[in-house]
Amino acid sequence: MAFIKINQFNFTYPDRSEPAIRNLSFSIEKGQFVVLFGASGSGKSTLLKCLKREIQPHGKRAGDIIINGLDVNNSSGLSNEIGFVFQDPENQVVADDVLHEIVFGLENIGLTPNEMRSRVAEMVHFFGVEPLLHRKTHELSGGKKQQINLASVLVMQPDILLLDEPTAQLDPVNTREFFDILKRLNDEFGMTIIIAEHRLEEVFTLADKIVMLDKGEVQFEGTPEEVLVDVWNTKNKAYVPSIPSLFFSMGGKGKLPLTVKQGRDWTEQQTLIFKKETEKHPVTLGKEWIKAKNLFFRYDRKTEYVLKDLDFSLKKGEFFALLGGNGSGKSTLLKLIAGLVKPEQGKLLYNGIFTNTKKTNEIAKVVGYLPQNPKLFFIQDTVEKEIQETMLKWGIHDKSEVSQLIEELGISHVLSRHPYDLSGGELQKAALACLLIRKPQLLLLDEPTKGLDPISKESFSMIVNKLNGEGITILMSTHDIEFAAKYATKCGMMFQGNITSQGDPDTFFNGNFFYSTMIQRLFRHVPGSSLTTVEEVLKQCTPAAGR
Repeated sequence: MAFIKINQFNFTYPDRSEPAIRNLSFSIEKGQFVVLFGASGSGKSTLLKCLKREIQPHGKRAGDIIINGLDVNNSSGLSNEIGFVFQDPENQVVADDVLHEIVFGLENIGLTPNEMRSRVAEMVHFFGVEPLLHRKTHELSGGKKQQINLASVLVMQPDILLLDEPTAQLDPVNTREFFDILKRLNDEFGMTIIIAEHRLEEVFTLADKIVMLDKGEVQFEGTPEEVLVDVWNTKNKAYVPSIPSLFFSMGGKGKLPLTVKQGRDWTEQQTLIFKKETEKHPVTLGKEWIKAKNLFFRYDRKTEYVLKDLDFSLKKGEFFALLGGNGSGKSTLLKLIAGLVKPEQGKLLYNGIFTNTKKTNEIAKVVGYLPQNPKLFFIQDTVEKEIQETMLKWGIHDKSEVSQLIEELGISHVLSRHPYDLSGGELQKAALACLLIRKPQLLLLDEPTKGLDPISKESFSMIVNKLNGEGITILMSTHDIEFAAKYATKCGMMFQGNITSQGDPDTFFNGNFFYSTMIQRLFRHVPGSSLTTVEEVLKQCTPAAGR
């Protein structure tokens, strides 16, 4: 008998005519690692919440969800058996300091002090977070908060762990550490793990089963090797990660490679011939538009500087991707350039003019800023009203152009809904629409691909590339290595409040271990290679004759 059995399950939110989940049926065995993927709004988050009674959304449901022989809706005995980690770590933190955050759940179930001490000590050692125990939770980076959230869930010793895009706000190093922990929990403790993710490059390698949802229904289900073959033969090729995508594109035969190790074994069997790399035409840029000199900034006089003696310049027409760890100062730099905060020391110039001579509303006329939390963007009670208000504020009258943008972003179906009722990806796209319809001269995007599925990300890339081609300058902070390598004209690394290195994507990513694409890891052993994307490989590599 299956450990988790979902049978003809349907769920419809209040005041919605279309169900978020419809006729959903599949099963999960005990100890399996299952990945849910699909478009934003396809029902992944809704399904995960329906698996845990305490956080089930309001709405109309039909069908059955049976876990270990118990009906989820009619049993309170599953409460401590199921742990849940949310996408946004801020939504899960309840205590002021780390120790009380970890202990909070244990206190609620009435464990004895001795049992609590034992469980906490074990979990603290497992995660290696002893130095953080007496830190304030609001002082932690997003990565550390998410780690503490996971620890506070695991200390309850659940049999099932549900995770809703837990790495959306994590940098590549923290993401790798987070996935390593999940793998250990699955391998060493036999924990059943169900995770909804858009970062598919690494998580597919951990999965026993992957399930693709489309409009609340199962489109494909099976092992990664089975499902990716099916997905490749549909319009949803973008969901296939880089290494299997290269395999399919080159007409690969035999076992589908998922990891770098498997990919290297396959490429070595192909005896690939590497053509001489063609020189790339340099991007024509305008004059220096943004200039930062010796910037210092901190949020409080009692805390450390977030930005320290930072120098930075941005030329007109550049598409600059800013990378770095959680808490390295990327978002703060964007806020400074947007005029939302002022530097404590140093100079910031627009077109050679000091920002302290410009008012915030003057900067806003030419600068468009998308915050990391897109909820901060909305003040109206529907997406459509927000777009109309934006058009009115900025004197935009071309409704056909706005309609085209809405269509390109794929948000026509959410116009009548409240922004807070949208999925993470839908909310991100709605905020982007409000920002892009006024075509600012400088776009400041803080994690713009966070929460976007691969298809939406392709649509977004087409839009920003078009704007960049029209002369719009783009500065983007991101953890999305693949996106930055493929579309940015320049990349920079923030470390300890400064930009320590920068260059074109090929130069920037070459030689990195963690801040590198899967394709670069695949070909890093090839002398002189600076390949970073599937497209570059297909242009420069061919199998030897007879292969």
